Amino acid sequence: MNNADLFHELEISQAMIYYSDILFSSVTVNGQFTYVSPPFLKFSGYRQEELKDASLIDFLHPNDKNLWEGVDPTHPPEKLHYRLCRKEGDYVWLETTLIPNEGQKGFTCISRNITDQIAIKERLEEQEEKYRQLVENLNDTVGIITKDGDWIYINKSGKKLFGVTRREEIIGRTVFEFLSPESSQALKDLLLKNELNQSLELTVNRCDGQIKYVLIKLIPAIHKGRETFQIQIRDLTDQKKAEEMMDRTEKLSVVGQLAASIAHEIRNPLTVIKGFIQLLNQMKNIQYLEVVLGELKRIEEIINDLLVLAKPQSSKMEKLNLKELLESTIAFFQSEALLHDIDIQTNIDLADPNITGEANRLKQVFINILKNASEAMPDGGRIDLSAQKLQDGRIVIKIEDNGPGIPEERMQNLGQPFYSTKEKGTGLGLMICYRIIKNHGGDMEIKSKVNEGTTVHIFLPEKGTLPSESDEKGS
Repeated sequence: MNNADLFHELEISQAMIYYSDILFSSVTVNGQFTYVSPPFLKFSGYRQEELKDASLIDFLHPNDKNLWEGVDPTHPPEKLHYRLCRKEGDYVWLETTLIPNEGQKGFTCISRNITDQIAIKERLEEQEEKYRQLVENLNDTVGIITKDGDWIYINKSGKKLFGVTRREEIIGRTVFEFLSPESSQALKDLLLKNELNQSLELTVNRCDGQIKYVLIKLIPAIHKGRETFQIQIRDLTDQKKAEEMMDRTEKLSVVGQLAASIAHEIRNPLTVIKGFIQLLNQMKNIQYLEVVLGELKRIEEIINDLLVLAKPQSSKMEKLNLKELLESTIAFFQSEALLHDIDIQTNIDLADPNITGEANRLKQVFINILKNASEAMPDGGRIDLSAQKLQDGRIVIKIEDNGPGIPEERMQNLGQPFYSTKEKGTGLGLMICYRIIKNHGGDMEIKSKVNEGTTVHIFLPEKGTLPSESDEKGS
C-alpha cells in the first residue's frame, strides 16, 4: 500500500471515529488512557488534558472498579458492563469490547452507551417483580400448566388450597390428580373442546382428604416458548357454606311464614263457622249446617296442606266455573259481612265462566281480599265484587271497598313478607295471594286512594292458560 492510499484510509478511519456513536479509547493494562476519541471526549464532558495520565478506573462507579482490576490481559472478557462518571457528575452505563493491542500491554476499547437499555431492562424487571409479588400474594390460586395438565408453576395460595407445605409436592404432577373423577373428566372435556372462555365449578380433593369446591378458568399462554395455560382457581368452599346456611335460614323463614299464614287462613273459616252458629242459635235454621260443614272441610284441607309440605304434590288443576266459585265464596263470607255490617254487591257478567285452576287456592285468594276489605271498614261499609271478560281474552275480577284507603307511601310495600297495614297482621296474606294468582298464569293489581277506598283487580287467563312446569318450579 503506497503512502497516498494509507493517508486516504487514515482519513476515513478518523472520520468514522469522530462522527460515529461508538466511543473509541486506548488504555494500558492498568487502565491508564493512551488515547481518547473526540466522541468519547464529547460524551464524557472531559477535555483531552484532563484525561492525560488519568486511569479509566478512577472514573468508574465504586461497585464496578473490581471489574477492571480483575481483567486478564492474556484472556480478556469479550464485553464489560460498567458505570462511568461523566464530568457533570452523573453515571452512565457503557458496554465495552476489549481488543488486546499487538506487541503492547494494553487494549483498544470500543464502547457504546447502553444507559437507556439498562433503564428499560430495570423497569421490565421491576414490573416483572411487581407482577410476581402480585400473583404470589393473590388469595386465588394462580399457576401455569402444560397442555397435558402438568403443573409448571403455582403461587403460595395453591399450597393452601391443595394442602401441601412445599410447591415441589405439586410441580410436575397433573392438575387432574387433585380433582374428583367427575371434575377431572369435566376439565378434560373442556380442554378437548377448546372452550377456554368459560369457568367450571369443580371439586378438589386435598392431600389431607378435605374437599374443596372451586371455580377454575384456563387462559392460553406462552411460557418459555411453549404453549401452556394459565390456570386460575377460586376457592368457593366458604361461599358454598354461606349459601347452605342461607338456604337453611330461608327454610326456617318459610316455615315461620307458613305457620303464620296457615293460622291466618284457618281463622277465616272459623270466623264463618262462628257467625253461622250464632245465626243457628238465633234462627234455629238447619240449612246453615251445610255451610258450617263446608267450612270445616276447608279447615281440614288447609291442615292437610301443612302435612304434605315435606312431600309436595303436583297441583291439581281442573275445569272450574268461576261464577259458581265466586258465588259460593260470597256465601261463605256472608256471615262475617253481616257481623261487620258490610253490604256485598255482586255483578258477575261472564258468558263463558269456565276456567282452569285450583278451586281452594282461588277461594283462598278471594276470601283473603274480602276479609281485608271488611277489616278496613270496622264501622260498616260496602264491597262491590264484579267479574267480566276483557277484549284481550282475560277475565278480571274486581273487588272494591269504600274504606279509608291506603296511603301512597305504603302501597309500594304491599305484598312484601311481614309487611301489613293492620296492627295484628302478619303481612303474609297478600304475598300468598300474589303467588297463587301468578301460578294460575294471572296477575293482581291493587289501587287505593285515601278516604275513597281500595280496589283489587285479579286478572286470570281465559280457559286457564297456565305457565309451563319449569316456570312453576322456578317461581
